[in-house]
Amino acid sequence: MHTSRRTFLRNSAYLVTSGLASALLEACLTDHDTLAANETLQSLAGVSTKYTIAPWTGDDFTLGHRLRDHDLPVLPTHSDKSIDLVIVGGGIAGLATAYYLRNENFLLLEQYSELGGQSRGQTYRGIDYSLGAAYMGTNDGIYAQLFSELGISPTELHETKNAWHWDNKWFAGVSGDTKDTIYRELKRFIVDCQPVWKLKPSGEPRLPLPSGELTRLDNTLFASYLRGYNSQFMSLMDSFCKSSCCAPPNQLSALAGFYLAEDLVCPSYVFKGGNPAIARALNEKIENSGQGRCLTGAFVWRIDLKSDGASVVYSASDGTVHRVDCRQVIVTAPPLVASRIVPELNDKVKAALLWFKYGSYLVANLCLTQKVFHGAYDNWLGSPFTFADITLAETPYLATNTYKSKMGQVLTVYQPYTNVSPGRATLLAGNRDELAGLVVEQVSRLVKDLEKHLEKIVLTRWGHAMAIARPGMFSKLTELQSLNTGPVILAHSSMEGLPSAESAISAARLAANKALCMRGDPGVNAGVFQR
Repeated sequence: MHTSRRTFLRNSAYLVTSGLASALLEACLTDHDTLAANETLQSLAGVSTKYTIAPWTGDDFTLGHRLRDHDLPVLPTHSDKSIDLVIVGGGIAGLATAYYLRNENFLLLEQYSELGGQSRGQTYRGIDYSLGAAYMGTNDGIYAQLFSELGISPTELHETKNAWHWDNKWFAGVSGDTKDTIYRELKRFIVDCQPVWKLKPSGEPRLPLPSGELTRLDNTLFASYLRGYNSQFMSLMDSFCKSSCCAPPNQLSALAGFYLAEDLVCPSYVFKGGNPAIARALNEKIENSGQGRCLTGAFVWRIDLKSDGASVVYSASDGTVHRVDCRQVIVTAPPLVASRIVPELNDKVKAALLWFKYGSYLVANLCLTQKVFHGAYDNWLGSPFTFADITLAETPYLATNTYKSKMGQVLTVYQPYTNVSPGRATLLAGNRDELAGLVVEQVSRLVKDLEKHLEKIVLTRWGHAMAIARPGMFSKLTELQSLNTGPVILAHSSMEGLPSAESAISAARLAANKALCMRGDPGVNAGVFQR
């Protein structure tokens, strides 16, 4: 019996202007795509723009780049107040941490006006949709317990949740007539994965990795195991890996790649609106336990370490700058950000935090007045398309018989960049017209009458949202976990190995447990937050 990605994620919580379109294509295409890319650029001039383009959502780099460049406001020397806990970041990890510590005296600081982090969303004609992460790989263990407590239940999707674009046709699922090349390649791929899936030892291992074989996989590129496959299949695998982990097989660790591949044969779980439904439910429960403890529009500039805890400096939405003292601070921001806002961390900790690399990512939500694309939930494409996949936001509505034709359709297009630095520069330049035009032109090749019914497109940019699970990730997590960070507890999803909502929830639970242990809470020793 093999180990599913959901089991791996649970266990790994212990394992702990001008020319812009050209830059975009260079950032996200490989060399053999050049001809198709040029054809795409030449066709952009004929694309209709009857649809509206909403303002950018996702990352706003302004304050983050001021922090990077040491362009800080005047920082107060005296604190406004003292509190037990400060939680930095209001994504899934931060909200889940606050939920687990809802009976404690805490303040959560989120830089944006809306909570949810990468799990934020919007609504179109009654369809909630995600601006980032859209589904879960598990609905058991601590995750099922949390969803039950929150009063939410996802829709379970099985093998035919995926479809593959191959020779201008769509093929559903991973099992089919092996006369079709795509199914032959998928069958071979799954057979090749099974020996690795069986490697999981019994129990729930902690870091360091419990076997030399797993350590070897952690330090090996996934691409080294994918030799001899059809080039078209490898293009699809590039998209599959990039969309989930922001890296193709030639940048991804084999350990991460093999367990990611389990998604192909295991169920997925999707809420109405995707993972933002989790963020909303968490926030509601937190507010019900005590209002006003989650502060939005609050950008953290600095965390100073003290003999009896820490002192956090942040600017509020009105521009005023505040300092608050606390006994412990839980940082759910990415390691890169943690290294900048806690300058007094020792050099070993900083070096470990700066080891992590991040993917750059564009998400485009195409809002249509009618349902015109009848695909699977997640539809995968390779070369010459520049995006990786399209998910259908109405899927859980259809599965629960709550979809009405007047709701139309929302296609969520995911476009991670192979070359993350040029991709990040493209997103920073922010030419929405050209980016939207490129996406619409390509999707129009797949969806008849797309532009006839396309009313609005919402573009979301993520510059540092997802850590890349490159070779050595788990070894680095082992090292980081052994280092003393004082009153600072690191709880970004990166700390759990694979970028996902599951990782964020696991990181939050462990952070809450550690905070209570550091305080000497006897209930923790009795297993209150143990899995």
